[in-house]
Amino acid sequence: MEDTEEKESRENLERLEKEILYELNSPDYYGLEEPPKRGVVEGEENASRKPFRINDFDTPHDREMAVFTHAKKLSEYVFVITEKSPKKFRWSIISRLQNASVEVIENLYHANFEREVEARLNYQKRAAVSLKLLDFYAETARKKQAITIRQTGVLAQYIAETGKLLNGWIKSTRRK
Repeated sequence: MEDTEEKESRENLERLEKEILYELNSPDYYGLEEPPKRGVVEGEENASRKPFRINDFDTPHDREMAVFTHAKKLSEYVFVITEKSPKKFRWSIISRLQNASVEVIENLYHANFEREVEARLNYQKRAAVSLKLLDFYAETARKKQAITIRQTGVLAQYIAETGKLLNGWIKSTRRK
């Protein structure tokens, strides 16, 4: 059963990575009618952005729990999409969005290193709360047009996947 869950998790990650690549290469992301041209610009070596790919967090190579991998990719995506957000939101909703994404990872690591069941559950619950806050901040950022609807959708998928994995970890911790 774990193999099918791990396979589904890997497939979901691959699907989300394709969504991210599409998102970063879509015209809407840049506010243009067409995506920027890739290649050499006069006076610059390479003005285009490299494709979004995080090889460091791929699950087959390292044996890290899937919830950590998903949370790291979620956080990385948050930083990528908020890179071009309007300045008037950068010190309010955008910074909260970024901080919440990092807090999820912090709490997951704290929970992983705790041996006492109650303390571990406490950190896992904090991670779950940070995920809920992240969802709220993403929705608020969308309403204020700091991020696009498509970016919000991808974020929601990441949050849902990470939440499912975290809830599974919480249930397995309670059984102990």
